[in-house]
Amino acid sequence: MTLPPPSSFHPQLSTARLQAVSRWLLEELNATEDDLVRDTDNGYTRGCTAFMRQRVRILREATSKKHSWLGILNPGNDLVFSIEGIPCRFSNDDPDDPKKDAVKTANRYQATFLDFDDDKIPSRFCFVIDRGLEGVSDPHVEFLGFTAMESLITRWVSDKVRSFHAVGDLPLAAPVAVEKPAVAPKRVEPDVGDTANGQS
Repeated sequence: MTLPPPSSFHPQLSTARLQAVSRWLLEELNATEDDLVRDTDNGYTRGCTAFMRQRVRILREATSKKHSWLGILNPGNDLVFSIEGIPCRFSNDDPDDPKKDAVKTANRYQATFLDFDDDKIPSRFCFVIDRGLEGVSDPHVEFLGFTAMESLITRWVSDKVRSFHAVGDLPLAAPVAVEKPAVAPKRVEPDVGDTANGQS
C-alpha cells in the first residue's frame, strides 16, 4: 500500500529537506563501510561508528547555520533534531520490522509534538537507514511518520544512488611534457661465455 508523502501533512517536510538529511546519513554510512575494512572490524564496530558519525554530521550541519530549517532539540546520543520545528530522530534499522527505540517510541523531546486529538495526522517522525537484506543491497533511507497512537500513515523513500566524491582539496599535478621516443633497431650484445670459448 502506498502511503501519502509527509509534505501532504506538513509542508515543512519537503522532499528537498528529507533528501538532504538522507544524503548526510548515507554519506556517513558509506564512508564508515569504506574506512573500517580491517579484519578486526565487524558489524558492531561499523554500526557504532556509523551511528556516531551520522549523529555528529547532523549536529555539524545544524551548527553550520547553512540550513535555516534545521534545529537541534536534544544533542545527546538520543539525538532529536527538527525540520522547521518538527522533531525527528534517526536509526539504522529495518523500516518494515523496526526493533530500535528511536523508531518505535517517542522521545521526551518528541512528546510535546504528539497530537492525541487527531489520529489521522502524523506527529512522530524517524529517518530509518535501511541497509537491505543482509547488508548486501544498496542502502537507502525511509522517513516514517506515525500518529500518536502508533499508526504508520506516511512514508518517504530516498534515492539509492551512492555518490562518489573526491576527498580533500589537493590540486592536480601539473602536466609534464614528454618528448617523442627515439626508435632504433635493437642492438644484440655478444654472450660473455661465447667470447671466452673463442666464439664470436
